[in-house]
Amino acid sequence: MSSVNIRWYRTIRMKVVTAVIVSCTVVFGGLSAFNTVTEQDQLSADLLKLTQVTSKRLSKHLIGPMWDLDRDLVDSALEAEMLEENVAAIVVWDEGGNIVFSARERSADGSLLVSNGAIAGDLIKASDEISNGEKSIGEVSVFVSKQQLNQQLAASTFSNLTTLTALIIVMAIVMTIVMNQVIIGPITRLAKHADDISHGDLKQNIVPESHDEIGLLAEAFHRMQNSMRVAFKRLYAKTKSA
Repeated sequence: MSSVNIRWYRTIRMKVVTAVIVSCTVVFGGLSAFNTVTEQDQLSADLLKLTQVTSKRLSKHLIGPMWDLDRDLVDSALEAEMLEENVAAIVVWDEGGNIVFSARERSADGSLLVSNGAIAGDLIKASDEISNGEKSIGEVSVFVSKQQLNQQLAASTFSNLTTLTALIIVMAIVMTIVMNQVIIGPITRLAKHADDISHGDLKQNIVPESHDEIGLLAEAFHRMQNSMRVAFKRLYAKTKSA
């Protein structure tokens, strides 16, 4: 068989495998991005609900302590609510809303600190009025950190990328094996038969290996081989009789 130098990136195998990989990457990448956005929206909604529920609950629990100006009870209530790790800070103002009555915030290492009420950062905030039913006696603001949101999104993104990469590798391996068995192998053998026939060897035994397009091609080669045998026999007979 003549040697034909086909670069690896021009082979049918590489073209098909590349097309499958690109298609899967686009489809699964799009689904992964959609799931990430959906998950981000859900987590944001959950954190906002946590902020609002905590603020609303504190506004009810602090009515008595704020009316009595009991700072110890207010501090205890704030520290109890901050057992929830996502709560980054809670600030309680007096009835005018200008002076911080009590405040707690979480440090970088997770411990609780007395705060001056100046809370900054990428936080979700909810505020509620503290009222005894007749007048406002204060206001409470709850700040929830987005750290959990960012961590879960990062973990989800990493998991999706890992899954996508593993899927692509497995599909590439499976596609390569299938291509070799179903397409590349039969075509290579047919090419060898055709090359031998072109050199005058008509004794090739071309047998269709499958009932698909490659099988039809093999049958066509077989018919061509038989026709050439008959033609050569007739030509030989005419030459001999002459």
